[in-house]
Amino acid sequence: MRRLVVVVVVLTAACGPKRPPPSFAPEPGLVEQIREIRMTTAMRACPGESFAASYTAVLNDGSLVPFETRYDKDRPPRLHVVFLSRSSPDATPLEGGGWVPLRDPLATAITGFRLTASLNAKPSLSTSTVVAPDYSCQQHTFSFRGPGSGASGPQVTVRLGILRSPYFDRLLVAGVEVEEAPPYYVLADARAVPPSDWLVIEARGSHGSRGADGTNGVAGTDGQAGCPGGAGGPGGAGGNGSGGGPGGRGGQVTIIAPAEEPFLAGLVDAQVPGGEGGDGGSGGKGGAGGKGGAANPANDPRCVAGQAGAAGPAGAKGPNGRDGQPGTRPQIVTVPMRDVWGTRIPPSLAELIDYRPAPPARRR
Repeated sequence: MRRLVVVVVVLTAACGPKRPPPSFAPEPGLVEQIREIRMTTAMRACPGESFAASYTAVLNDGSLVPFETRYDKDRPPRLHVVFLSRSSPDATPLEGGGWVPLRDPLATAITGFRLTASLNAKPSLSTSTVVAPDYSCQQHTFSFRGPGSGASGPQVTVRLGILRSPYFDRLLVAGVEVEEAPPYYVLADARAVPPSDWLVIEARGSHGSRGADGTNGVAGTDGQAGCPGGAGGPGGAGGNGSGGGPGGRGGQVTIIAPAEEPFLAGLVDAQVPGGEGGDGGSGGKGGAGGKGGAANPANDPRCVAGQAGAAGPAGAKGPNGRDGQPGTRPQIVTVPMRDVWGTRIPPSLAELIDYRPAPPARRR
């Protein structure tokens, strides 16, 4: 077994991507011929979702040399992505040339994903680009439960509003607050969302506690030795399991929408089901019957061993707990747009609220 494990590890390592050795470097003559570096990426990217990028060097004669991601020591590439220094305040560079953008959609709503790549051997050869954000990959269904067995569902507040960004003239922003936890934000192109039930919020009661298991029955007493041997005593009955606890009551969802656009409240499908009842405890095992008494004397053919006692019956499973009652109907509150976001506004949201596009330049 140990030998097999070693073989598997070796094979796995051999199949992985090959990195160039630390001494691998571009030819100085090739570096001198590079006049420009180009970066090609996706037009849009979703927060938290990785995306690919490729890089190309433009030589003085106009020919193109790609920065490869593969490496073969027998046929090394002229240029490799390890020759590039890549940085971004909005994304993390990946080994294969791609990027992983920040997961927080508010952090890049105005800036987009700003990417820079420069040649290590000649830092003045640099290129930058901005990838526009796309929010189609964001999660739209959230389920929350109360803390602890049988607890009521949490209080959830959903705030909705239409803002603007450099990339969307109608940017839908939804903030989801659970009790006192920091809000979580979901963004979308307001012109592309469905007319209703775009955001599903469930505030469910907690699962009921499980019932206690019944105790095991005691073993029967062993029979006395004799001629014949005495019968073993019957085992004791197992105890019944106790009932499961009731599920918690459903929570409460409050939807806050701007009075200027009250229809936004219809984008939320608020669900407040009660928690499931707890499972009943298992019945205890019946006690084993006692052993029959030994034949004494053993050399007397008229003497036989006693019969073993019967095993005790198992206890019954406890009843399941009842499901919790649903919570109260969602509450919809409309307020002026300036009051939608409450008092816990992160700086990135405040910047988005204050964003105003630059006026178009006048023609002379």
